[in-house]
Amino acid sequence: MCQLKVRLILADNREERVDDVAHIEVSPDRITLSSLFEPPRELYGFQIKEIDCLRNSVLLEWRAA
Repeated sequence: MCQLKVRLILADNREERVDDVAHIEVSPDRITLSSLFEPPRELYGFQIKEIDCLRNSVLLEWRAA
């Protein structure tokens, strides 16, 4: 299987990592990360900055207001 590693760059420039993401849904107001064995995680105020298919990773950054 092909799970993703998602890196979050938070508003204070700290970085958080979410592993084993199987599905990403983008809506105008949120990004939902779903994995196989955990409940979905909804993120508000983020945007996709980079998708790297070779590394199976996605970079999300805090969207400035």
